[in-house]
Amino acid sequence: MPKYEFMCESCKKTFEEVLTAAERAAAKVACPTCGSGEVTPQMALFTAKTSRKS
Repeated sequence: MPKYEFMCESCKKTFEEVLTAAERAAAKVACPTCGSGEVTPQMALFTAKTSRKS
């Protein structure tokens, strides 16, 4: 499952959530620090590991 990064607009803390794409579309994400629902998605790095050598 993908990891999504968010920033809370109330306390300005960043946090990560592991959600499926369907959960991300339907979920109301809340800050684990202060409980606020005012969160902004952040850009996150994406890496993929394969068994093939390049």
